[in-house]
Amino acid sequence: MSLHKRDTTKRGEELSFQKNGLWRQEQKGRVARLENWLKVRWELEEIIEEQLNRFHAHYNLDMVPTRLKGVAQILMPSWTPPDELASIAWLGDWRPSAILELVRGLSLSSSSSSSASSSSSSSNSIGTEQLLSQLIYEIRIEEAILDEEMAEIQSTCILYLPFAPTNIQSGGAALACVQSEFKKIERVITRAQQLRFKALELVLKKVLSETDAAEFLVAFEGIQDAIHQFATNQRFQKGPVTLPVKALGSS
Repeated sequence: MSLHKRDTTKRGEELSFQKNGLWRQEQKGRVARLENWLKVRWELEEIIEEQLNRFHAHYNLDMVPTRLKGVAQILMPSWTPPDELASIAWLGDWRPSAILELVRGLSLSSSSSSSASSSSSSSNSIGTEQLLSQLIYEIRIEEAILDEEMAEIQSTCILYLPFAPTNIQSGGAALACVQSEFKKIERVITRAQQLRFKALELVLKKVLSETDAAEFLVAFEGIQDAIHQFATNQRFQKGPVTLPVKALGSS
């Protein structure tokens, strides 16, 4: 009797040991999958951060005028087709609120295209929509302030700068006036670039998850390229403005 009891106890211990070993193997497999997922996630975060740093350098270093003739190239770049300028350009590049509107449009399209949406994902979409609406409202206020400042500078340039005969000044005074207005334009463009970066940073770090942020960056580049290609094709189709020779000679 006691021998049979010891055998039963031993078999029970062996079975428990096997179950524990199997559980440990399964747990190691789960942990390995988690480690791989975390590695991919960390790599994705690094890529997004790298892209954000590139945008920061582009907006705050490459796109800020340092000379007077650079202002025209930023506000009306000769390499950008007119239709592209008319559709997205605002003080040198995309209007910040347009970037946020694009995110909202893409998120609405994504949520409507998903056939099986749970209540949790639906509530997340509503929360994202509310956050984007608030950010768009705040960004548009800052845009309006910059628009007003730029309009005031333009009025000053038209009415008071020494270009017309009635406003002729000495060389030194005229140059000082031009440089003063140039500094104002430089400050407005710098703040516009900072606002653009702020909108992108909010999108990539506050609004979207890492996966959604990566998808947005891909979509954003694709949309920019599509707009540029369409505008370029339109310019080639329209061609330069020409007048018949007879019309020029007959008066």
